[in-house]
Amino acid sequence: MKKPLIAAAISMALVGTAQAESQFYGKMNVSFNYADTDPELSLNSNASRLGVKGSDDLGGSKVIYQAEFELAVDDGYATSGADTNTVKPRDTYIGLEYGNAGTVKMGLMDTPLKKSQGKFDLFNDVVDIKNVLDGEKRTANSINYTTTKFGAVQASVSYLLKEDDTKDDGISASVTYSQDAIYASLAVDSKTEDDDTSTVRATVIYNAGDLSVGALLNNVDASDTTDEELGFAVNASMKMGVNTAKVQFESGDQNLQGATSATVGVDHKLAKTTKAFVYVNQFDHDGGDQLTVALGLEHKF
Repeated sequence: MKKPLIAAAISMALVGTAQAESQFYGKMNVSFNYADTDPELSLNSNASRLGVKGSDDLGGSKVIYQAEFELAVDDGYATSGADTNTVKPRDTYIGLEYGNAGTVKMGLMDTPLKKSQGKFDLFNDVVDIKNVLDGEKRTANSINYTTTKFGAVQASVSYLLKEDDTKDDGISASVTYSQDAIYASLAVDSKTEDDDTSTVRATVIYNAGDLSVGALLNNVDASDTTDEELGFAVNASMKMGVNTAKVQFESGDQNLQGATSATVGVDHKLAKTTKAFVYVNQFDHDGGDQLTVALGLEHKF
């Protein structure tokens, strides 16, 4: 069976399962982009996705599960490059929820450090923070334990199996605080990919009515450098009726030397689950620069 047919079969199976006992969900996020470098015009799918998730009561606990896959709305393929027919999985796991004792999950998952930013990244998927800052990892062979909330505090830790005797297993952990107008988190990655690389991330978001401001510090201690690499991001957003104006700036040497990214944009709410947007991004690094304008439509279901 050809790989595109496999992808279609998986999608049909997800729909059937969702109708039977689970929640079928997804997000279409497509933008028409202009960039002042080649190719100048493009249509981007921006990590559009389909998934199914659910839970079943086992008496003293619940089994929880999720299977999520990237959906390429622009050209039908979830990845680029030579292997364009490959189905690209996103967070996919099975686990047990033990009430006040917390939740254990196993599978392919975002690390606690990645999730610790909460809703900080205002232009996520379209102009993603990972272009400048390290730490946005989804790791295979993960075993995660997440506590229930103790008041406003919650902790999460993942053990990352390399399944390779020549490499050390990794750890990712986070502690988050969320109450009233304040969200704050502290997280650490150790050997999540490279054996001698660690990352520490601190995030703070303050909501004052329609105004929200945030700051994120991201420090990477890599094995191939003598100095630690400190990166940061700051942002602000303001709701004005059905419109939300927002701005974000990131800086760091963690992915490209001298990288900075400045983005401004407006979201226009068309319905509860649908928005149109226009974003303008200026991305600079030691090797060059690029101006991008994205005009898009996002729908969640």
